[in-house]
Amino acid sequence: MNTAVDLRLFLHLSRSLRFARTAEECHVSPAALSRTIQRLERELGVALFVRDKRNVELTAAGRRFQQYAGDTLERWERFTRSVDDTGTLHGTLSIFCTVTAAQSFLPDTLGRFRETHPDVHIRLETGYAADALAMLETGVDVSVPALPERLPRSVVAQTLAVTPLVFVAPTIAGDVSRGIERRSIEWDTMPLVVPPFGITRDAVDRWFRDRDEQPTIYSEVPSHEAILSLVAMGCAVGVVPQLVVEGSALRDRLRVVTVRRPLGDLHVGACVLRRRLREPLIAAFWETIGSRAER
Repeated sequence: MNTAVDLRLFLHLSRSLRFARTAEECHVSPAALSRTIQRLERELGVALFVRDKRNVELTAAGRRFQQYAGDTLERWERFTRSVDDTGTLHGTLSIFCTVTAAQSFLPDTLGRFRETHPDVHIRLETGYAADALAMLETGVDVSVPALPERLPRSVVAQTLAVTPLVFVAPTIAGDVSRGIERRSIEWDTMPLVVPPFGITRDAVDRWFRDRDEQPTIYSEVPSHEAILSLVAMGCAVGVVPQLVVEGSALRDRLRVVTVRRPLGDLHVGACVLRRRLREPLIAAFWETIGSRAER
């Protein structure tokens, strides 16, 4: 048994809760993944997952083992990085970010890091921005979320990009386009597609509260890319970071709506656990991305 590999498979599955997705992204067969989980459960003597034909969920024991697995992999990777006495950094740096970050500003940052530390392997995982901070507690070295006004005391961050939040409308003809083209937009009746929670949703709620109006929610979607898909189809107006619009394959079917009172800026940054800043690999990455000033 390769303990490190098994723990990484378990941690990925504990986050995705989808056997097919974990098998594909970890480059193993579904049968091999199932055997790995069954072996772990047999050795531990407890069920780690409750699974049926449709759903996979962590058991209480699975949640406890998730913390253990993350801590164990962290210690293992710290050891493997320390055994090279040549002074050359090696090992794996795991990063969690959104698809937009992975395709826009992050390649430049990671490129600079790799120029200095070419022997470091970068493992990149994408997902919802709202999950990013929580990923730090599951063994991920660096997460790249939209930065809240206040971070947990256990986390430090450095800003990587600043982008305004914008209203985005479709270019396709329809009720939404006609409503946006009016001299005075009736925002309280305009259908909106927004995230269900998080910094963007807070900005939308605050914007409407300042107008003493209630938004008309067409749909709540956690993915920026999915929001833009609904907007491009003419379903509603969306709210996303401008950076997402600029990098979208749908940008020719979208238009940014100018408003008198902006929604505000979104600060996107790299976050790590404070207690891990002295680890050589994380310290080197931290130095690469700029100032060590803590938020």
